[in-house]
Amino acid sequence: MRANHARHDDPSLRFEGAVSSASSTRRITPIVLAPVRKQMHPGVYKLALLCWVMLLAVFWITFAMSAHATFMVAIGTLYAIVFFGLPFLMSRIAGISTTASISLRDFVDGRFDTLYGPIGGLEALLQVILVPLSLSIGGIAIGFIIHAAKMAN
Repeated sequence: MRANHARHDDPSLRFEGAVSSASSTRRITPIVLAPVRKQMHPGVYKLALLCWVMLLAVFWITFAMSAHATFMVAIGTLYAIVFFGLPFLMSRIAGISTTASISLRDFVDGRFDTLYGPIGGLEALLQVILVPLSLSIGGIAIGFIIHAAKMAN
């Protein structure tokens, strides 16, 4: 039983290019395949961590005027230290990643394997940092709104 349902007898799957009207020969163009990586580059996690640190910094700056809010931000910071510290310690125990030997640029230009098939490295990077980056940008906007409201009073 075949694993995929692609038609293996379809000549368009084997050759690229158009059929010449003068002759029935097909032009074969080689396809360069990028390696499909199974591990995320450590730089992706560093960028995600940077986005979360930026969000916490915005909270510290925004709510520094209120003692009650500062206490809540301090508790959130302690949770963040545990949330990011535990995976960091586990990664140190696991050893060196195979993707650490390549640059982040090479990872972004390459392919990354997911449950639903390979995607581009840039797409994988965006899927990881999209939420923390959006929250950081929204936190900055909320910080400006809070400070503008305090200045208006």
